[in-house]
Amino acid sequence: MPKPDLHLHSTFSDGLLTPEEIVTLAIQAHLPAIAITDHDCIDGVKPAQSAAAGTGLLVIPAVELSATYDGRSLHILGYHIAITSERLRARLADLRSARLERARIIVDALRAGGYELDPDDILRPSSEGVVGRAHIARQLVEQGIARDMDDAFRRFLADDAPYYVPKPSTPAVAAISWVIESGGVPVLAHPGLSRVDDLIPALVDHGLAGLEAYHASHDPGTATRYVEMAERYDLIVTGGSDFHGSEREGGPIGSSGAPDGAIRRLEAARIRREGSR
Repeated sequence: MPKPDLHLHSTFSDGLLTPEEIVTLAIQAHLPAIAITDHDCIDGVKPAQSAAAGTGLLVIPAVELSATYDGRSLHILGYHIAITSERLRARLADLRSARLERARIIVDALRAGGYELDPDDILRPSSEGVVGRAHIARQLVEQGIARDMDDAFRRFLADDAPYYVPKPSTPAVAAISWVIESGGVPVLAHPGLSRVDDLIPALVDHGLAGLEAYHASHDPGTATRYVEMAERYDLIVTGGSDFHGSEREGGPIGSSGAPDGAIRRLEAARIRREGSR
């Protein structure tokens, strides 16, 4: 039976499909619930919810925040956030502005290096959403400068590539706090990729409420390890494909889902937080 896919990216960040197109795919796959988890942006949530109205598909409001703890990178997923929160929207707008400036720096460096890219072409796909390296990589491919997305990242944009610029991030303690303040439930995304197992106890002390044990990059053994860790710290187990609409990132929609009970536990955590405010 299809399971909820709680990690999906739309055109409001670095995904290729609109929220409405994602909803269509989710319905075709008979998914019971999804979450649009765009990077530093919540503007794709309402279009997805509108598209899903009356279909029986639950769309959970969510976001994915890039964060750091003790100098190490990780991602925090926030579920059931209040998308009308002006404070949260202002914070996300600041992060998007920083990402936009990063993109301009990268594009300017590429142009100085002899690669003719039009900044407007880079920004157009993101609309009012977030600009990321994926937008630049796609233009490198379209211009024939790179063979494909993997080639674009390997030669130009990866962390050890010549045109890499660190992305803006938020202290993990602050990211967790932002999610909680907006009524949401903070979950550590793809811990098998982040490799911050030793930091999880400290993150729990700061309010982390869940682990994304099931992810497209996690093999069964990795998933089991994080399920056991979640049980040890009384955390909610979630899961998602990290779908971006391309083969380079994540898996197909619905390919990795949250376990039975995850939706109920996330909702219960939301209600508890709401009642304690």
